[in-house]
Amino acid sequence: MTKNLKRAALTVVGAVAASALLLPATAQAATPAAAPARIAGQVSTMDSGWKVDIFVDAMGYIGPIIGNVLNDIRMEKDRPAFVHRQLDDTMNAYSGYNVMIINDKLDYSLDLHGVVANARVTQGSATYRVLAFQSGTVVNRGDGGWSNWGFGGWFTRNGGTVVFTS
Repeated sequence: MTKNLKRAALTVVGAVAASALLLPATAQAATPAAAPARIAGQVSTMDSGWKVDIFVDAMGYIGPIIGNVLNDIRMEKDRPAFVHRQLDDTMNAYSGYNVMIINDKLDYSLDLHGVVANARVTQGSATYRVLAFQSGTVVNRGDGGWSNWGFGGWFTRNGGTVVFTS
């Protein structure tokens, strides 16, 4: 596990543990009771006779949360590789056609002709439009880079404008 992923995991664990210990409503709503068989920690109020026993099931509750956070971080880092793979796979499946992979959240416009494939695929929190077509123009008014788009075929590019020919 990389240093940043470990740091993210520890931050999540610390936040969950702190919220369990610091919520005042938990102490006020507690009733006197016998201690459970497994206790991870105790919070007591001075001279009140009230105590709250806290047990956190790290594998049953925190584990999936940490796993989801780490998976989201990993998937976001893998977006450029995902776009590369998706472009290569689509170019192989539709040889002889132009291909555009573009993040659906971007501000873009399409004027395409002879579309033979039009799909949406998801990687992490991003959804991409995958297109195979004969010719046309794509204008990307958003961020570029492999995290947000990739294209191949017969084209000329001027900044965020790509003109495809057949």
